[in-house]
Amino acid sequence: MLNKRKNVLISWSFFLPFLLLIILWSILRLAPFGNNNLLVSDLGTQYMPFLSSLKQFFQGDTYSLYSFSDALGGTILPLSAYYLLSPFNILVLFFSYEQLPIAILLIITLKISLMGSSMFYYLHKTYKDSTLSTLLFSTSYSLCGFVTVYCLNFMWLDALILLPLLVLGIQQLWDHKKYGLYCVTLFLSIVTNYYMGYMLCIFAVCYSLYWYYQKNEVSKKKSVWHFIKEGRLFFLTSFLTGISTSFILIPAIEGMLATKKTNFEWQTFLPTPNFGLNFLSQLGLGSVNFEWRLEHLPTIFSGILMFLLFVAYFQLTAISKKEKWGAAFLIGFIFLSFWLELVNTIWHMFQSPAGFPYRNTFIFSFLIIKFAYEAFLKLKAGAKLRIMIPTILSGLLLIGYVALKFSEEKIFLLSDYYFIISLLSIWLIFSLIMFSQKFSGVKRVCVYGLLFLVVYSELVFNFWVSFKDIPFGNQEKFAQTFQIQDSIISDLQNKEPNLFRLKQTIDSDAAGYNEKNNGYNNPILYGYAGVSSYTSTLDAKTQDTLHALGLYQKNDRRIAYVDESKVINLLLNVSYQLTPEIKSYQKNLSSDSSTNVYKNPEAIGMGFLVPSSFSAVELTKKQPLKNQETILQKIQQNKQNYFQDTQKIVWEAPTDNQYTLTTKTTANGELYLYAPEINWKKITSFKVNGENIQPAVFIATNQLFNLGYFKKDTTIQLQLESEKELEDQTITLKTLQQETFDSLITKQKSKAIQLNQQTSGTLTGEITVTDSKNTLLYLAIPYDKNWQITVDGKKVKAISVLGNFTGIDLAAGKHQITMHYQQRNFILGVLISISVLFSVLFYQLLKRYRKRKSA
Repeated sequence: MLNKRKNVLISWSFFLPFLLLIILWSILRLAPFGNNNLLVSDLGTQYMPFLSSLKQFFQGDTYSLYSFSDALGGTILPLSAYYLLSPFNILVLFFSYEQLPIAILLIITLKISLMGSSMFYYLHKTYKDSTLSTLLFSTSYSLCGFVTVYCLNFMWLDALILLPLLVLGIQQLWDHKKYGLYCVTLFLSIVTNYYMGYMLCIFAVCYSLYWYYQKNEVSKKKSVWHFIKEGRLFFLTSFLTGISTSFILIPAIEGMLATKKTNFEWQTFLPTPNFGLNFLSQLGLGSVNFEWRLEHLPTIFSGILMFLLFVAYFQLTAISKKEKWGAAFLIGFIFLSFWLELVNTIWHMFQSPAGFPYRNTFIFSFLIIKFAYEAFLKLKAGAKLRIMIPTILSGLLLIGYVALKFSEEKIFLLSDYYFIISLLSIWLIFSLIMFSQKFSGVKRVCVYGLLFLVVYSELVFNFWVSFKDIPFGNQEKFAQTFQIQDSIISDLQNKEPNLFRLKQTIDSDAAGYNEKNNGYNNPILYGYAGVSSYTSTLDAKTQDTLHALGLYQKNDRRIAYVDESKVINLLLNVSYQLTPEIKSYQKNLSSDSSTNVYKNPEAIGMGFLVPSSFSAVELTKKQPLKNQETILQKIQQNKQNYFQDTQKIVWEAPTDNQYTLTTKTTANGELYLYAPEINWKKITSFKVNGENIQPAVFIATNQLFNLGYFKKDTTIQLQLESEKELEDQTITLKTLQQETFDSLITKQKSKAIQLNQQTSGTLTGEITVTDSKNTLLYLAIPYDKNWQITVDGKKVKAISVLGNFTGIDLAAGKHQITMHYQQRNFILGVLISISVLFSVLFYQLLKRYRKRKSA
């Protein structure tokens, strides 16, 4: 009977947050309950495309661990380790690509609901006292402030499911020497998301210290050395569990070291406070909304009832001083982890977060609820809740709001009404607790019913505040656009069996986005070889190379091919453009009115033969036109420059922040503009001969612009409206001579190689070397030591050319090129993980054998 009752309560711990979320999604009209979806922020630009790639991997035509959809190409393991290893992601296999936003909403809902179950299970097993009231605490954990603000970053939510189980595992390990639950949860914490797993590893040590000293009398004998000595099982188990995740940790670390996350800023290691008393405002409702998701005070909201009981924990005489001091030290250390910048940086893998700060606050909420539950149990046993408890909480909240109102962060204050609602909630909940202790029978049941209603309404209201201003996407438009684009891309891929790249531009509104969608990860979403990318695992060398060639780099995680460049198309084999823009001088290959498809004749193959001296070309930072000129001259020497300067005529002084540059072209061809010192955030208008220039991607920093095709001696007038003073020397204008460039393309076609990609991911192609001056094969593939390359069946060593591309020296004659990607560190990691698993298994079998023998 007891087990049946416990199972019913555990079921309700899942279904209550699930039902509350369904109500909230219905109010917000999120698909399938309406036409809105969550294609916003990183969820729309990163996580959904990454889930699409996961679906493609399991349903596609390749099982290679290398993908050409991520920037220019790279291993999928670092990206998978950070974003895709949650078991919940397997649900996307049961949805079509057009329904991915609905699948994501289901994943978020299930994860949040399971947090309630894991929290309920923890409270039940720890305190051996779970009733219907326990659901108030488990649901408060499910819908805490961290969840309401960060649930769009849903790859972090697995850690919240595992945290209560991890803590329970620690308790079982120290109390009963049972390490099974701890091992499993720690393993899953690291594998599902090593970033959050790292934080849980730190917390595991902190909580072990707390639990050890709570269970033992504090004396001189119980020093840190005794903790280490008596915790040998804990440390050994932690070490072996950590090592057992090498199969994913080693590739993840290798990938992370290849990004710009290895760059440290010394300011982030100073012990400076991140906030003041305004932090106390987070005790109330409605503290963060979508607008301030990237920058805000710590999201510690756990419910008014939880805070009320947490304050009571330190006031109740039924709780010993030793317990109170232990709780104070533990929660004080976690508070320190986001209050001091030094400690905060360490907790975030020695990198100060770029947006979404204080990512470990969910641990703080867990502890608040844990100690609140202990106070609740004492109240159930007869302890009284004094009026000073709500008074203290009201005072703290008032101090927080006043401090926030008069601080630099006052913009975080969403509404004074939320403060009033929070105050009323404090006293209403306090009154209901008092009545519940006085009444019995039906009256008490009614009071508890009101308490449930108030607490759940408050949690849903706080969630609604953080979601209500989201610029939701349009599910119907997204589905329609995806089907059209996917059909066009599939036709092109079927038409051309060899490996090639695409440049795709989709209007944000047509794609179903209400905010600007830059389409960085469209190659991953649609499964084609592209150029642009936005991930936390972006290879630094590839990004620097592309930036030097003229591609747009907003920050260390983004690279974008914005305006078309013929030289880029040649170097990267960008064979087609998909764009809503009409180009009258090119033939449109599309039959769909919403998308135009143009063939780039300069994209001749995934590589071509160049002089051996090409390997000596070094790219100069912030000189893309100079770099492109150097590259073209190395490929084919020309007396005249390929890029011709325009003739500057007039630079007009600003009038009302308007600048005009009049110039004349000196050649036929496309005109390129480069202005590295202009702050494009301050440019309010940009026109060429009266026509507005509006890039597909939001431009904040330097960018190589293609102003269009112009004939020789054409007068061009550039008009810039700026909020900041401009200088004429910051602008470079050059025309790529069309005829000269076409001549180079004609000659290079015979030296190009076409690569075919097999199911295994192996690349094959043929090339014939006829000219002794052109013996270096340049490949538009990022240089990577994990490529196994053979020429005519013999292994050869590639070299890095042109920044971060691959070069192969060849002799005269016809050659068969084969490239196979084999990530050695992944194999090493798998071997280490298997070794640990079998070693532990062998130890357990030996232990059982000895036990049986001795019996």
